[in-house]
Amino acid sequence: MSDNEYDVHLWLRIERGGEIAAFRELFDRYYAPLCRFAEFWLRDRASAEEVVLDVYTHVWQHAAELRITVSVRAYLFRAVRNRALNRLRDDRFSYIPFEELGEVFASPESLQIETDEITQLVAEAVSQLPGRCRDIFLKSRSEQLSNAEIAAEMHISVKTVEAQMSKALRRLRGLLHKE
Repeated sequence: MSDNEYDVHLWLRIERGGEIAAFRELFDRYYAPLCRFAEFWLRDRASAEEVVLDVYTHVWQHAAELRITVSVRAYLFRAVRNRALNRLRDDRFSYIPFEELGEVFASPESLQIETDEITQLVAEAVSQLPGRCRDIFLKSRSEQLSNAEIAAEMHISVKTVEAQMSKALRRLRGLLHKE
């Protein structure tokens, strides 16, 4: 029996009868890899473990209602990724102060550029953003304001703030990728 077939077998036992032994086995099979995967997104072991436990709790509570159209393994990884991204959005873990952006891009193994040089590159890239886009980006990253706070302060809609942030990040990725 392949791993996928075995996972489906476990899933059916959980789905049909809420069999704790099957759930425990599925938990043991994927807990560690799911934690490592979540930690990749969250950069924090404790938060990663919380996200994985949230996914498993949801699976246990809603197994009969869940319809898995891909493999059980793929479903679990996708669910963990989605929860991790939601956590980043909701908890504002993704907002890094502008002064610390150099640390995000600096990796001693892959880049030999000093953090100051990277910060300078980022500052130059930010300065190339259109005025409104730059203002919104700096309010978000430097002042750590939420999208709603930026919208209220600038008398624009939250959707406009979101669109401008997406535009800023897309342009920054493009500008910094060229460097």
